[in-house]
Amino acid sequence: MFAFFRRMTKSWFAMLIFGIVILAFIFTGVFGGFSRFGGGTENSGEGGSIATFGRKKLSAAEAYDYVRRDYLSMRQQNPSIDVATFVATGGILRSVNGYIAAKAMSFWAEKNGVGISRRMVDGEIASIPVFIGVNGKFDQKLFDAVLAQQHMRPEQLRADVAEDIVRRQVLLPLVSGLKTPAAMAAPFARMLVQRHEGMVLAIPASALPPSDKMPDDKAVSDFYKSNIDRYTLPERRVIRYALLQPENILPSESQISTYFREHAAEYGASEKRILSQIILPDKAAAEALLAKIHGGMNFVAAAKTAGFSPEDIHLGALSKEQYTERASAEAANAAFGLAEGAVSNVLRSPLGWHIVHVDSIQRKPASTLDQVRGDITRQLSETLTAKQLASRINHIQDNISNGNGFSDIVHKEKLEAAQTPALTKAAVDPEHPDWQPDSTVKSLVGPAFDNGSNNEPFVVTIMQDKLYAIATVDHVTAPTPQPLNRIKDRVIADIRHSEMAEKSHNLAEELLKKAKSGMPLPELAAQAGVKLPPATPLAFRQIDLSRFQQSLPPAIIRFFEMKPGEVRLVAAPDESGWMLLKMDRLVSSDPEKEQGLITAVQNQFQNMMTGDIAEQFSSAVMQQSSVSINQTALMQLEKRFLNNGGGAQ
Repeated sequence: MFAFFRRMTKSWFAMLIFGIVILAFIFTGVFGGFSRFGGGTENSGEGGSIATFGRKKLSAAEAYDYVRRDYLSMRQQNPSIDVATFVATGGILRSVNGYIAAKAMSFWAEKNGVGISRRMVDGEIASIPVFIGVNGKFDQKLFDAVLAQQHMRPEQLRADVAEDIVRRQVLLPLVSGLKTPAAMAAPFARMLVQRHEGMVLAIPASALPPSDKMPDDKAVSDFYKSNIDRYTLPERRVIRYALLQPENILPSESQISTYFREHAAEYGASEKRILSQIILPDKAAAEALLAKIHGGMNFVAAAKTAGFSPEDIHLGALSKEQYTERASAEAANAAFGLAEGAVSNVLRSPLGWHIVHVDSIQRKPASTLDQVRGDITRQLSETLTAKQLASRINHIQDNISNGNGFSDIVHKEKLEAAQTPALTKAAVDPEHPDWQPDSTVKSLVGPAFDNGSNNEPFVVTIMQDKLYAIATVDHVTAPTPQPLNRIKDRVIADIRHSEMAEKSHNLAEELLKKAKSGMPLPELAAQAGVKLPPATPLAFRQIDLSRFQQSLPPAIIRFFEMKPGEVRLVAAPDESGWMLLKMDRLVSSDPEKEQGLITAVQNQFQNMMTGDIAEQFSSAVMQQSSVSINQTALMQLEKRFLNNGGGAQ
């Protein structure tokens, strides 16, 4: 059930439709970029073509770059994913298919007359938060510095933004206004509030006595050999690194004055409006919705009846020019001619039929240079400092590409080198268990295990724009069994625990038979022959469990799979014993008593429908593009990606 309601998060189409604009994330990670939605260069590179679609070819070098960015983006969300897992779960083909799907959609749109202006692209770029300075306006110097840090040309970014806008123009009209009937959502909502009642009896291994006989040397040796993986230290790596920190650069008076003159429009008097809007594909539907609003219905409530959440309709503070680019001149003229709190008539734009609400109006008087000097100084200082640091990092990357080693680069850059102990992938030093890594070392360990073991230097972001490191793997220690004489006491303790665990399992099997014959769990606990914790009642609803921030214990998952009257035996975590579960009854409840539940389920269904429709449309577009993937080249790409540890070629 939970997987069903979470399914929609796996669709990039659904995320695109519901406003998770990938452009906002390009510049927030270390090297995160357009993993699936365009960007990059159009070079052929070595290795031939990975795929062809229409007249377009995807070169091996270009595909490698997209796959690498996709992998790094995924690692930012889940650092536990390594290169081998990424490849084994189809990450290479997924990235290639995502790229092809995005490009095919853009080609189809162009062929069918869907286009955008340069002003629309520039307006979209200007709204990306990372390019906005401390004065709340787009800053060209900050834009240049960020692109330099990301090794991206402005025309690359504009091309990617243009493709993203085109896809929104194509897909939004297809899915706007979809709504799931309450009658369809109600049965699923009822399942969420149905209470599962039962009991659990814990049978911990510690409740069972170990054997009175101490294991002899042969028993210890045999147990050690048969469980050698348990006593083997994992691969460890020694990392050498040197830190790079920015040197704060202050702007000159001339630079401050020039900046103020060049941004005169930003510091002049201005007006922005915080707007909300509903877009529907049908004029009649929009006029009917407007009639509800004129009849007294709240704008947000009216939007909900059309399937939009408050987050879907909120646009934030926009200037008239910005809203013109997002909608149309007609819509902007109407929105900026309304009083605060007013609602527009139905307005037409390329995206559909708009109804606009003016949430509030922000008016700002003109500022003098002295009033904004501090902000300009701080912003220019950050920009100059970031640009200087980006230039230095680029210089180091060039040195790495030219084959210079860690020691040479550290010497040239006049940096101070340091070294970690031999660490596992979990940043643990098995030889010194009490040693604790600092945040810098923790940031180095993941890349050190991902970048192979060829001693090639690599650059790591410790704190974006504030602290970086150049690092290299100095030494690799293969997985090594610990000597028996050093851990004999631990092996003996494990043998004793194993004996208790076996006894607890035998007891658990006996109690399971009695429970299946009808004996209540509290009575079983009293007759177990050893002191067990008392049987504990269980009572859960799926809606309560779905709000947990952490993963659910396996026993609770098994409990929800059981039928009334069923009894199951489930292993406790970490081989600590067993749990006897009994499901007694299901207690129904009215989902309408849970405020907003049916609406939430409707929205979940709507999200899935939106993703499915957009995905089907994209698949149809791809079928017209004559897609062909070179499987041999794809396998070579996988090998190269694995050999490089997911790093740059």
